[in-house]
Amino acid sequence: MRTTWGRTAFAKGRFPAIAVAAPSGIVIGAVLGLLAASLGVGGSASPILVGVVFALCLAFPSTMLVYILVVDRSTMAGAAERPEESVESAWYDKAAAGALTDIILVAGLAAAVLSFLPARYSVDPGLLLAGVLGFASLSVAVRYLLQRLRG
Repeated sequence: MRTTWGRTAFAKGRFPAIAVAAPSGIVIGAVLGLLAASLGVGGSASPILVGVVFALCLAFPSTMLVYILVVDRSTMAGAAERPEESVESAWYDKAAAGALTDIILVAGLAAAVLSFLPARYSVDPGLLLAGVLGFASLSVAVRYLLQRLRG
């Protein structure tokens, strides 16, 4: 039987996935909030306030993470049977393959330019790697949107 939220992938699917994920996510958020408060993350702020804010901010993402880990996709209404064979998956594969070519080209050109710069011009390696990562993400996104427009 398929439901909106799906059933668990364990225990023969006897439990709704959200019924397992919600309490687990709240507990994980509370534990992380307690950890943040005990480590003094908030500086001079009240540890109780820090713990509560962390717990509230992390409860929802923790719940969604647990939900993703426990849900059996075959029990969800409207879920694709084989998502890896969808048209969107094909668009992403083409976009990622094209982006790899872009990254190699731009990284090669950047390496050539940087090798000829005088020694007084230095580039922070962390900033350089962040730029490569940003360029890679932008390249995949633009190529994916182009694939989507082409259909």
